[in-house]
Amino acid sequence: MSRKTLLSLCAVAFLTVSAFGQTADEVLEKNLKAMGGKDKIKAVQSMRLTGTMKMGPMEAPFTITKMRPANSRMDFTIQGMTGTQAYDGTTGWSLMPFGGNKDPQKMTEEQVKDVRADADFDGPTFDYKAKGNKVEFAGKEDVEGTPAYKLHVTTKDGKESNDYFDAETYLMIRSDGIRNIQGQDLEVVTTYSDYKTVEGITIAHSMENHVKGKESMGGQALIITKIDLNSKIDKAIFAMPAAAAKPEEKKAQ
Repeated sequence: MSRKTLLSLCAVAFLTVSAFGQTADEVLEKNLKAMGGKDKIKAVQSMRLTGTMKMGPMEAPFTITKMRPANSRMDFTIQGMTGTQAYDGTTGWSLMPFGGNKDPQKMTEEQVKDVRADADFDGPTFDYKAKGNKVEFAGKEDVEGTPAYKLHVTTKDGKESNDYFDAETYLMIRSDGIRNIQGQDLEVVTTYSDYKTVEGITIAHSMENHVKGKESMGGQALIITKIDLNSKIDKAIFAMPAAAAKPEEKKAQ
């Protein structure tokens, strides 16, 4: 191989890498613009989403409450019992009384990594460099008939995902990544649709999840009916409550 050819190939490689890096930032910049702009997004300090969770024939009302910088709580009610999953910025916990357990449980380290990424108020791609995350342009793909730009995201915790942005609107339409569910690492695909504008910010009102390769088993859909921005929220709701005292403990008090 001649020196000229080698230099040409190196130049092409350098330009390609540079273009990929710039393209990732360009996609994110256009995504922020499509959502209403960085300033409007940063002005939102809290968010409360209410709607219906669907799992096959079963439906359950839910509420998701989020507060900057990374506090999140989801409550849902099934057959009169309310389940909770929350993160207070440090500790992830859940309360699932459906199996007879009325005490809150701490999440495992792997589960906390998942919930920490979800609790990030703006998402891991927003100001990703300052957060210690990495975003790489991974080409253009077809997502169920929609041309989309693919970005590979790696958080500082090591959690990886692929985010897909509509090549025309620049709104995110899909994200897939490994999640720890009941002790198993499974690839979960989430699709976003039914975008609506709330106080100048464009937000998806439909989110559907399913485990890749197990579509026949069905999945979970969150249909949002109302979004309240900048509501007054007591930060204490994100903290893990103390376990309820057992009958014999109450007698001893």
